[in-house]
Amino acid sequence: MALVIRDGMVVTPAGDDVRAERATIVVEGARIARVAWGSEAGRVESTPGDQVIDATRALVIPGLVDAHSHFYGTLIPGLIDRLPLDVRRPFLGACTDGWTERDTWVATMLGVLRMLRNGTTTVLENGAQGIEATVPTIGAVIDSGVRAVVGPMVSDRPFGDTLPGYLERLPDALRADVLGAAPSPPGRELVERCLAIARRWHGAEGRVSVCLSPWAPFGCSDEMLTLVAEASATHRLPIHTHLLETRPQAVAARRLYGRSMVEHIAALGLLSERFSGAHAVWLEDRDLDLMAEHGAAISHNPLSNLYLGSGIARVPQLLRRGVAVGIGSDGPNCGSTTSLFEVMKLAALVHRPGERDAERWIGPREVFRMATIGGARALGLDGEIGSIEGGKRADLVMLDARSPEFVPLNDPVWQLVYGGSGAAVDRVIIDGAVVFEHGHPTRFDAAALVEEADDVGRRLTARARPALARMSRLEPYLTETYRALLHEFDIEFSSMSVTPRRLGS
Repeated sequence: MALVIRDGMVVTPAGDDVRAERATIVVEGARIARVAWGSEAGRVESTPGDQVIDATRALVIPGLVDAHSHFYGTLIPGLIDRLPLDVRRPFLGACTDGWTERDTWVATMLGVLRMLRNGTTTVLENGAQGIEATVPTIGAVIDSGVRAVVGPMVSDRPFGDTLPGYLERLPDALRADVLGAAPSPPGRELVERCLAIARRWHGAEGRVSVCLSPWAPFGCSDEMLTLVAEASATHRLPIHTHLLETRPQAVAARRLYGRSMVEHIAALGLLSERFSGAHAVWLEDRDLDLMAEHGAAISHNPLSNLYLGSGIARVPQLLRRGVAVGIGSDGPNCGSTTSLFEVMKLAALVHRPGERDAERWIGPREVFRMATIGGARALGLDGEIGSIEGGKRADLVMLDARSPEFVPLNDPVWQLVYGGSGAAVDRVIIDGAVVFEHGHPTRFDAAALVEEADDVGRRLTARARPALARMSRLEPYLTETYRALLHEFDIEFSSMSVTPRRLGS
């Protein structure tokens, strides 16, 4: 029995462009068997046992790919605001400390519900609740029917070592408290524990991948990063990390390595076609070249980068060098959205004020490709998903073409990127199975999930608030250190290829 999606307006990456044309899609099992374009669309025959969906009033697109997210943010909205990332980081632990496996499962399922409602079928979920929390995260992925690359964030370098000058500014009593915190396990142990997760779950259900995810290179010892590179090469596992997200990170890298962070991880063997870096805001020209030379990819997170005041990534330059660029939401903790429609629109617009030559602006077709085949490439899945073509996984999204933002339908790609909100998503199909239909998931009870998530979130919020209040004692010293590093950045990088003035160019 086949699934036949008949005569829809199909919008998909094709070659180096985007194709938008009437077509009929035939799905057999989990994969697309064929796509009949144009006049051939109406000639596709079906058998009595086939499931036929009339798509004449629908837009059909590949499932969107969120190349960087943190679903723990679904249950702790609004607890932290108006703090740049380098000041914010120590506070995040207070929000995720002591979570149960069920808490993680609920957070992931709530994130999945939000992504399905907005047409996302694949997500890279970067867990912050510890390595053990990867198992309930994967359980939620399997239960919900979505596709995911899952990687727990790990690091073996103390926080104080990643924010130069912070410990020295602390009063003696506070410094003793910070230094007295339990140390991280050795990097070798962390990598082995992640590999144990990968050995058990990588490839599960044909929808789960496990990645190795050092939190950020400067947060990890060289020994650990070398082990990650070796493990990735041996087991063909993807690597995902936060890469030069902020200006203080660029300064810290220069102090640690005497060269840029990208130059350093390239020397350690971390860069390859299996590597993707999230954010990548403060790349130098040489860094851009290295990313291209090694076939590495970037996850562009424009909404999060603005929310945290981190900056604007040099995406136009990355694209011109042929670097694969996906887009990510960064999850609900950094901008409170999982909607790639919101992120697509911002990705198309954020660079324009800094570029006087309108011919060099990023357009809707480039951004649509970032949200589909670009994200698939960043996750190492472009052979399986990211476009609608025979042989690929049947991850498809159907949108109501009679929704006001698509009437009249002059330019489907333009209207998807600039006018789409996700509200028009009607059906979501993953591996040939309908997992979301007419506003409701088909594999779990959304109402029951929301009820439980409300209870769990209230409990976690109540638990986190006292810890956050205690940690507020650290904020003045974190802020003072952050500002000093910003000043150092302005001095050190003023004559280099990375300057705030040129970021949008």
